[in-house]
Order: sequence, then structure tokens, then C-alpha cells
Amino acid sequence: MTPGPGRHSGGPLPGSRGGPLPTGRGGGLRALGRSRSLWSLCSGAVLMLLLLLWQSGPPAGPPQPSRSAPPVTPVAVPSTPQQECGGHDGELIVATGDDISTGSVRREVFDEWNDLLKPPSDPPAKLLELSDSTDVRRAQMAALAQAGSCEYDVLVLDVAWVSEFARHGYIRPIELDDQDGRFLAGPLAAGQIDGRQYGVPFAADAPLEYRRLDQPSGGYLLQLNDQEMGTINFLEMIELGGGDILGGDDRTTVTLGDDRDETWQALTSPRRTVSSTGRAAPVLRESLQVTEDASIVAFKEGEIGGHQVSYMRNWPIAFHQLAADPRMRGPDKRLLFDVRAPATPGGVLGGSVLAISRHIKPDKLAPAMRLIDRLTGQEAQARLFACGGYGPVLTEVYERYEAGGGDACPRQDGSDITNPSRDELATLAGQIRKSIELARPRPKSPYYAQFSEVFRRCARGVWERRVGPDAFFSSAATLEAALNGRVPADPPPC
Repeated sequence: MTPGPGRHSGGPLPGSRGGPLPTGRGGGLRALGRSRSLWSLCSGAVLMLLLLLWQSGPPAGPPQPSRSAPPVTPVAVPSTPQQECGGHDGELIVATGDDISTGSVRREVFDEWNDLLKPPSDPPAKLLELSDSTDVRRAQMAALAQAGSCEYDVLVLDVAWVSEFARHGYIRPIELDDQDGRFLAGPLAAGQIDGRQYGVPFAADAPLEYRRLDQPSGGYLLQLNDQEMGTINFLEMIELGGGDILGGDDRTTVTLGDDRDETWQALTSPRRTVSSTGRAAPVLRESLQVTEDASIVAFKEGEIGGHQVSYMRNWPIAFHQLAADPRMRGPDKRLLFDVRAPATPGGVLGGSVLAISRHIKPDKLAPAMRLIDRLTGQEAQARLFACGGYGPVLTEVYERYEAGGGDACPRQDGSDITNPSRDELATLAGQIRKSIELARPRPKSPYYAQFSEVFRRCARGVWERRVGPDAFFSSAATLEAALNGRVPADPPPC
């Protein structure tokens, strides 16, 4: 079932001059498209990075009136000569975020590929870990893409940014044959833009609720900080609570004012319904400041700011981080927490895809595809799940683990890490799959970053008690303009 890593070895790669790359069941690539000196290239990347970081940060001082402007159009990507675009000829560079899995299993998968599995003629794959902030990482990748850089060959891209990178021409379309339905539908669709596949699903994320079994009467910890996780949690707060904000096939229609009462109540409720019991728990005000990692620490410790923590919203990868901590197991080694998917639709679909840079050098296209085939194959996906907690993207991996037939991660000699058992992995796999099936994507707009910033600022303003209902609901026009790349004529309402 798993495509072999050397499927396209031998002879020149078809499609290297513009035709489609042949694909097996694991997917493939379609080559599409190339001045400046190296100095201007790098300086352009730095300037664009600063601009993108400025755009993604909170505004300084009071809002200023803005003049009406025509719709923003994608910036043309420079056609940089291959000899001047930088890059690493002897390596296949995979740009990604930090490997936060227990035991750094993702690095081990890459080491195994390089040492044992890749064809001898393929360049070794090198993980280049960028910022651990999703927003900053997006800015870094986009800046180099706009400058025509060959620095990155393969991008581990958050599903929220696929539309921006595809429609601005930063990544190439990929011909992916999934007639056998091996990929989960949601993650597969997340990599599709305008009917074409631009990213191969790599890791699937959807919200899970973690509940401490030893102290069930404490508060609920979310991540409502001023980063992308804050946007995700506020979207979930509204839509899991019965409110409404986005609609349409691509989730690019703002429906914020369609049901004001339900939406306002969902956003402002100080309590959250617990999925496993149906009871309500108070949302802790510390949620406005914590990150994903900080909330895991607070959940382990059972308190934050003097308040007891009994519940936490987080991604699947938190399970392994909790299960590996001796404090989260009883004397009999059983877990002192359980995990549940949301009971209703409204969670936000997360995760990542593997995308190919538009500026990849032609002789790296086939090696990049072979690496992607390996990383999205059953063996690698099962290992990333069992040993690291990454949500699989393959239907068969879920079926195997839910049936109790998946392998647990072998214990590392000399390590006090307790890896999840088969039974624990079976429970986790079932809850991840359920959550993914109930989750909704973020808007497929190349200007999603602008929408995210405006929405988060208004939602946080409500929770900080400086934005009222009239101002919040009047932001609908601003949100619509942001999704369409327009600058509103009036100052933002919140």
C-alpha cells in the first residue's frame, strides 16, 4: 500500500520542462514555472519579512482613519535565474517549525530516510526549523518566496496558509491520485485550492478536550492569546457554542450578524460545556495570556494563577507530552486524564501539508516527491503518531489503531519516558478522527492573515471588556474586506 521511495528513479524526470510529474498512489508534482543579484534577492527578502511581520503584529496607538483603496493583488514573484537564487545544491531543504514531539521523532524519520531509504543519487533531506510561532514562520517563508529565493525546497505549511501561498504563486500544484481514498477527506481538501492540489496532507490537527480525573471541579483553560491560536480558540468558542461567523464552500462568507444573540452569548459566556460530561466549567481568565505549551504546563501542575485547572483545549500532540510525564500517571501507571473530541461540529481544522516551492531547482523535483511519498506513507505516519503524537492523515492508520492492531512506540533504553500503550493509542486515534470529521477549515483566502488579525483583535477586545456588541458586530464589513484583500474606508470598529 505504501509507495516505495524510489518509484521514479531512473532517467530524467518527466515534467521537468513543464509537463506533469507522473504520480502513483502517493502523489506527485507538476512543474510550472524562475533578475536580480544575490544581494538584491536577500535584501528584498529581509524587507518583505519586516513588512509581513509588521502586518501580523498588533497596531501601535489608536486606530487611524484609512483611505479607500482598490483590492490588493498578489505581488508578482520574481523570475530569478537559478544560478542567482541561492539555495543548497547538495541538500533538499525542508522548511518547518520546531519538532515539539516527545523524543523528536520527526527528526528520526528524516535520519532514517537519509541513512537507509533514499536512493543514493538523491540529495539528503535537511530539516530547517524556523520560528516556533506560526505567524512568524509564515512571514519568513513568504518573504523568501516573494524574493524568488531557492532557499527552501519543500515547505511544511500550515493548512491556513495554503491559499495565500498557492494563489500568490509561491508553491507548485501537485498531481495527487487519491482514488482509493487513503487520505482523510478534511486534510486532503485543506490542500486544494481552486480545484487543484497544492499540498499533500502531512499531519492532521483538530481540537481535543483534556480532562484531569483527579480534580474535576476546576476551571477550563483555553489559548486566547494574541496569536493565531487565539483566533482558532475564539472561532471555536463561537461556533461550538452555537454561534455563527463564517459560511460558504470556502468559508469566505462572513455571517457574523446572522444570529447576533446566539453568537454574542457564545462569545461572552464565562463557562464552557465539557464534552465528556455535558456540564459547564468556568473559563479561566488566564486563557487570555497562555500559549499551547504554557497551557500544557499548567494542566500538568493542576493550577495557574492560583486557580485549579481541570480542563484544557489543545491539539492531539499534547497527549504524548502529558502521557510521558510521571505526574500524569497513577501508581498503577494508568493515566490521570482522559481526552475527548468536541461533541458537536465547530472545531477548527489544523495541521500541515507538504508543499513544493515554485523556485525549487529542476533536479530536486523527483527527490522531493520521493521524500513526500515516504513521509505520507503508512509506516512513517504510524510512527509519527505512536511516538510523537502527530495526527495521521491516512484512513488505514486510524482503522488499524482504533482496532487495537497498531504498534506502540518502543521504549527508549535508559529513558524514563512512558510511551502511550496500544489501548491508549486506540482511544486517542478514535478521538482525533472524530474531531477531524467534525472540524471546519479556516477561510480559504490568500488574505486570511488580515482576517485573523482583525477578528482576534475584536474578540479579545470583548473579553478584555473594551468592545461592546455594537462594535463587535459592526466589524463584519471589515472582516469581509480583509478576506477580499481590501482596505476599508473607515477606521476599524474595534
